[in-house]
Amino acid sequence: MKTGPVIRIATVNDAAEVSRLLRSAMLTYCADSGISSSMLEAMTESVESVADRIIRQTCLVAESDGKIVGSICLKRVENPIIYNFSDKTLSFLEKAGPSYYISRFAVIQSYRKTGLGIDLITKALDMAREDGTKCVLLHSAATNKNMVEFYGKRGFELIDSENSRGYMRGLFANTSF
Repeated sequence: MKTGPVIRIATVNDAAEVSRLLRSAMLTYCADSGISSSMLEAMTESVESVADRIIRQTCLVAESDGKIVGSICLKRVENPIIYNFSDKTLSFLEKAGPSYYISRFAVIQSYRKTGLGIDLITKALDMAREDGTKCVLLHSAATNKNMVEFYGKRGFELIDSENSRGYMRGLFANTSF
């Protein structure tokens, strides 16, 4: 009997497979967001860069039958003001204190809408909560209705948005700890 995907900490040996997963998932993200794939740095990221992120951050992967089917990275940020781009975000971030930042969240097409994405983000939020943080941040295209709704159901609120990368990019925060 098959079991569901197992979520585990990524290793450097996972970098090539995670890189392929990210590129595939980001194509769907771009289509759903109405943006060009050339606007996302994840699309040009090398396997070495993915491996470096795995070393420097907490990266989780979901594995099923020996294949990586999902990933999410979580980074502790002592001073979240680095994500500031307006007076509105500055006001919020000055009060946030040490936070975590989620990036490179991806689920392979065949596992979308199965609950795997919920499991990955829940695990990341649990890890942040266990470390005592009061805020988790992430960026996402504000035009991607699916992702905005997904994050909203997980306690994330849109703090502000900006257009410096050529598309409406929102900063979302979860402070429901």
